[in-house]
Amino acid sequence: MKEFLKTNTVTYNLMSFTAFKSILIFSLLSEGPKTYKEIQKSFATNEYLKETVSPEQIRNYIYTLEEFGCKISKIKQGSKVLFVLDAHPFTLNISETQVKSIIKVFKIISKSIDINDLLALQSFFSKISEHINNEDLKIALMNVSPISNIDKNIIKNLMNYAKNSTEITFLYNSPRSGHKNITMAVDKLEIKNGKLYVFGNSSEHKSYSSFLVNRIIKIVSVNIENKTIEVPEIIVGYNYFKDGNIEIELLDCEKIIQEDKSKYLIEMTTKSKFEAMQRVLSHASKCKVLYPSNFKADIINELKKIKEEYIVKEN
Repeated sequence: MKEFLKTNTVTYNLMSFTAFKSILIFSLLSEGPKTYKEIQKSFATNEYLKETVSPEQIRNYIYTLEEFGCKISKIKQGSKVLFVLDAHPFTLNISETQVKSIIKVFKIISKSIDINDLLALQSFFSKISEHINNEDLKIALMNVSPISNIDKNIIKNLMNYAKNSTEITFLYNSPRSGHKNITMAVDKLEIKNGKLYVFGNSSEHKSYSSFLVNRIIKIVSVNIENKTIEVPEIIVGYNYFKDGNIEIELLDCEKIIQEDKSKYLIEMTTKSKFEAMQRVLSHASKCKVLYPSNFKADIINELKKIKEEYIVKEN
């Protein structure tokens, strides 16, 4: 303990190697059946061990685990002998209150968490859900992540493409126009409003756009030449009408040009027409678009579509 407090480093002298090796074998068998050679390889490559162990030594460590209540059997697959962890006493009991607390905390941190960490947490939730008997709680825990129902290979591929702004084409299930191919130079993945989006310059929309990852069916092709899609910036001006003492929270791409007692004149500079439209529509009746005229027309058309959808649903 003195050595650890002094150096803050785990060293050979600080470890109980019988316990460590037994725990290492337990960890390996928890992943699935293992042969002598697979266990030996793990010992040989472990950063603390780096040693060769004989089958007899492996059996001794397995006996140690059995003394602690583990049930380990041997099975044959052809000429191979594999060790199987059938049961162990190290169970994890999670109560309903604890699950709800985990979900509550996760919803808070998921707003700013890195996608890599989100993937790791999703894997963690999958493991601990195995120890929950209440099916409703198990489903709630499994579905709390915004990536729970998305193909993890698609997510990982998109993350790799984003590193180099790679241009790709993917098959997308649009809620309005159905299945269609979309080509874009991938910029980033981000959680917005509890959903995972891919952002990038879209050749189809001629703007910086975003698409729901859970609507991507498959990646059709990757442009290895990685050509750049040039997207011009647009400047949107709109009036935001004040609501008592409530302050407007500006985006990084926004600035106040003028202000009087009743309203702000705000300019938004962006490459994403889609994001600009979402921003304006989120203000509802508090907002009136002033320029450019083509963007103003697009907003009017979008509002008409929304109105028509409501009328159809009511009828």
